[in-house]
Amino acid sequence: MNELTMALIWKNRRLKQAIKLSNGESLHIISPGIENIHAGADFQQARLRIDELEWIGAVELHVKSSDWLLHRHDTDSSYENVILHVVWENDLAIPYQEGSPIPTLCLANWVDMNELKPSLSDQHALACHPFFEQVPIESKSHMLQKMSIERLEQKSRAIQQIVVDKNFDWEEAFYISLAKSFGFSLNAEPMLRLANSLPLKLILLYRDRPLGIEAALFGIAGLLEDPILDDYQYELRREFIHLKKKHRWEESHLKKSDWKMLRLRPANFPQIRIAQFAEIIRANCALISLLLEMQELKTLRQLFEIPLEGYWANHTQFGKISAPHHTQLGASAFQSICINTLIPMLMCYAKARNQPQYEEKACRWLRELKSENNHITRIFSAYNLPLKHAGDSQACIHWYRNYCQQKKCLQCAVGQSILTPT
Repeated sequence: MNELTMALIWKNRRLKQAIKLSNGESLHIISPGIENIHAGADFQQARLRIDELEWIGAVELHVKSSDWLLHRHDTDSSYENVILHVVWENDLAIPYQEGSPIPTLCLANWVDMNELKPSLSDQHALACHPFFEQVPIESKSHMLQKMSIERLEQKSRAIQQIVVDKNFDWEEAFYISLAKSFGFSLNAEPMLRLANSLPLKLILLYRDRPLGIEAALFGIAGLLEDPILDDYQYELRREFIHLKKKHRWEESHLKKSDWKMLRLRPANFPQIRIAQFAEIIRANCALISLLLEMQELKTLRQLFEIPLEGYWANHTQFGKISAPHHTQLGASAFQSICINTLIPMLMCYAKARNQPQYEEKACRWLRELKSENNHITRIFSAYNLPLKHAGDSQACIHWYRNYCQQKKCLQCAVGQSILTPT
């Protein structure tokens, strides 16, 4: 058994009826979720009913439950929103970081493999799967390099459109792109709307008043609506009313219902992400200049590792005191922001200003990030294709989605090697 086959079974819900978890609780799959090609759990936005309680969150797949520790998910905050661990062999009970057990489904108990074999045999991820490993490594390395460049250029073009929309205000475009990245997969769209509704120049007016920045962001985000749950939220609400009158804002541009919060793990709550975003913007008012000046990723990362103090040190949402927790951005979250904003922004700037040294730096940074682990990269790894860094994993995502799934075999170096007579 492998994770690719397990993903097909889970996605297509090819399971017996009356499913039960390893602890005996009943499971009803309302929606298996959306396959995730980025860092984090394999399926996002799954909807499950465990006994009588409905959950919304991520689902992670492993052949063995102990692979959770092998892959170091126990130290990765991006896996704290997992609501179900789907395994083939439940060889070890796995808890969340705070100690409670992660709900676990042992797939082997609920699958009839004899019934599945005919359907699974037609669902190989790569059309060239019988021949892929025999193709010379030079052809595969050529495709990885080509796909990595295409992927980066595709992301850069998306940022270029934001630059154009903002009348070539690079700082504003960077601010907008960064906000979207801070929403990650679930809240990218409301974070984008939030930043578009609250220009950077206005934010920077209050850089010496953190309460003012948070009040503006949380107020426009619709997260200061009644009921007010504690004194800090009350202070933010009062400050927001003042700012609303001063800047003649007619209303909050978003509502609390726009944000996905149900069953998210605490590190991913939108309140925490907005607070982190606010502090990073407040502390670094000229991000594009810093991006151009920095030479080392580890130095750049320090700009994003500002810990939250005061209220957010023991809260993850308004009105609920939490245990002390890490409040700075985690390693996997920083990598996601690098891949989706920092590196494409650098590439975009290099192209627009014809400054190849920044393009070279962007490519170098991509090579310095570790390879991602998601269901697409595991497809290629299953065929023994070595993925050395994030440039390779990003290449695989582009390769799979734009060539393999589109059946563009004759435009692929591997396909050409197989289909073209020598």
